[in-house]
This record gives sequence, C-alpha cells and structure tokens, in this order.
Amino acid sequence: MKMHCVVFVLSVSSVGILSGSALRDSRTGSMFRDSKHGSGYGVKTHFGQAPNVTKVQVDSPAFLHCPIVDLTDDIQVSWVRRRDWHIMSHEEQTFSSDDRVQVKHQQEEKDWVLQIKFVQQRDSGLYECQVTTDDGSVISRQVQLDVVTPEALILGKEEYHIQQGSLISLICILENSLLPPDYVFWYQNDKMINFDSNRGVSVQTTTGRKTSSKLNIKSARPEHSGNYTCKPSSAVPASIQVFVLGDQTQAVINSALVLRYSQILLFVLASLR
Repeated sequence: MKMHCVVFVLSVSSVGILSGSALRDSRTGSMFRDSKHGSGYGVKTHFGQAPNVTKVQVDSPAFLHCPIVDLTDDIQVSWVRRRDWHIMSHEEQTFSSDDRVQVKHQQEEKDWVLQIKFVQQRDSGLYECQVTTDDGSVISRQVQLDVVTPEALILGKEEYHIQQGSLISLICILENSLLPPDYVFWYQNDKMINFDSNRGVSVQTTTGRKTSSKLNIKSARPEHSGNYTCKPSSAVPASIQVFVLGDQTQAVINSALVLRYSQILLFVLASLR
C-alpha cells in the first residue's frame, strides 16, 4: 500500500499575525475578531487596499476610505471616532450635529467613505471603520487623519527700517502647505493694499510647491510706515513692522541710541567703583 503525505504551508506574512483573541492582517493593519466562534477566525469578508494615514490641509475635504471585499447582504458598517468613541455613522446614517460629516457608500467599489468637509485641527485623530458580518464576526480598520495648517513667513527681522525715498520690498513664503492658496493678501495696518497701485504698491505672487509673494512699494514715504501683514487663504498670517526713516526720524532714533548707550556706560562705570 502506498502512502501519500500532503504538506500544508501557511504564510504568516500574507494572512496575519495571531495575538490573543484577534487576528491582524499584516498588509492592511486590519483587526479580525470572531465573537461567535471564539478562537475560530472567519476572513471571508475583509478589507481592500486603502491608506491608513490621510493627510489634508485645513479647510479642505477629508475622505477616509473603508473598502470591503466579499460583501454579503447582511453586513453592517459603522465609523467611530476613537478619541471619545463617538459613533460617527451606522450604514449611511450619520450621528453628528456637524453637517460637515457625511458617509458615501460607493456600491460598485464596495467602499464606505467617511467625508469631513472643511476640516479643522480639531478633526485630527484616529478613526475606525467597524464591520459586523452575517455570522456575528467583527472586523475593523483604523485610519489616522492628520490636518495640516500652512503658515506664512515674512523674510527678515521683526522690524524693517528703510530710508525715505527708497524701495520697500517684503517677501512672504508659505510653509507647511499641501495646496496653493486661493489668494495672498497684503495689509498695511487693517487695510488691504494689493491693488493700491496709485500709491506705488505692486504685488507679485508665485504659486506652486513653495508659494511666495513679493510686496514692493516705490519711493517710501512716512505714511508707508506701519504694520504689514501677509495673509494667504487658510493659513496663519505673518506680520512685520515697517519704519520709513526721514531726516527728522533718523535724528530722533540717533538721539535715543545715544541716550541708551550713555545709560549703559554709566551703569558699567558705577559697577566698577
């Protein structure tokens, strides 16, 4: 009699890692828990490929994907916000007073998408898609939402000193930006000055991977002194104080400097006694 030996090979990397009462898919990071069969693990219904981290810019829409493979008619899908375990949705019904939150079920792609419009920093955090299958098993996948806020930066020091009649030139760059801004406005004190060409003002903005905006004012005059702010859309603005120095202004500054240095000198001499 001939005997046949059959060898089964299980690839841990393609299925998952068994730990405690849960199975984690090493490819997607999804957790499988079988509440009906205890130590038995059903993997017929599982998650498709989708990002585990979603990074979006503030005021933009965020889409968190939950693609499900081998759907049955009896599954139930929910989205949960992990920081407070708030149920965001069940099936296509949302449980939030925030009308920015929606769930879109793409039937053809079998994808349940949690959408958050005009995201803010407070929306950052971990979200979990939970699926209950027809046999009582629960599987889940987590998605980290990172919200990025761009910041404007005016090159140079906090104060800008320029002689009367000279060219004022300020350069603003946008840091930590994923998308180009809709606009970049320049303000002198509280007044927007982008279109004040009659006052010698010109603004040139270049958008791309690194957005920059240049403000030029020809022939600086004392009325050009003030606080200047670079304010791109959906970004933290930056400000700088501009001083236009005439002969009288420079004389006042020089007198103040002389007085300050005299005080320092007197202090030093007194400490040596």
